[in-house]
Amino acid sequence: MISSFLRTRDAALSRSAIALGLMAGVLGVATLPAEAAPAKPKPAAATATAAAPAPGQGQAMLLESAGKWQAFSSQQGRSKVCYALSKAETRIPANLKDVEGLLFVSSRPGEGVRNEISFVMNFDLKEGVEHQAIIGNERFALVAKGQNMWLKNPAEEPRMLDALRRGSGLEIKGTSKRGNPTSDKYSLAGISQIVKRAEDACK
Repeated sequence: MISSFLRTRDAALSRSAIALGLMAGVLGVATLPAEAAPAKPKPAAATATAAAPAPGQGQAMLLESAGKWQAFSSQQGRSKVCYALSKAETRIPANLKDVEGLLFVSSRPGEGVRNEISFVMNFDLKEGVEHQAIIGNERFALVAKGQNMWLKNPAEEPRMLDALRRGSGLEIKGTSKRGNPTSDKYSLAGISQIVKRAEDACK
């Protein structure tokens, strides 16, 4: 069932990966430290690197900061990307602490995408299994491709975003490619304000 879902979403995930690769690449020239960006996005379609935006890609502009969140926008030709971004505050196991987890809430109006929730883990994930997002008493199934994760059921994005806005913390429970359990924890302080700022920038 999961493998079938992944096959049907390959095209969508590739488009998302391109956007995530771009975001990760431009973060090094924005206000976040360069090391927050993935060195090498795993999906083959994502070719941007952390060092600098690829030719023809726009530089990310910081729109607003609140709590642990920041809003950015970027223009690439006629395509505009706006996103809220936060970094994981804690990570288990300890040997993964040298790479940071990132949470994106992205809008790409040119593709009809609004508030897509995705994660860049910065380590290889086990594919073909479910990972989990936990917000209070609510749980959401995630699927992985390379180092990135998305909701297994995209129709749950509005419900998850609502839970994120109401919650105080988020835990991402994953499994590495080697089969080891992992845990990232995020603060949700400031998310409502920053997601709205990113939404408004891409209206």
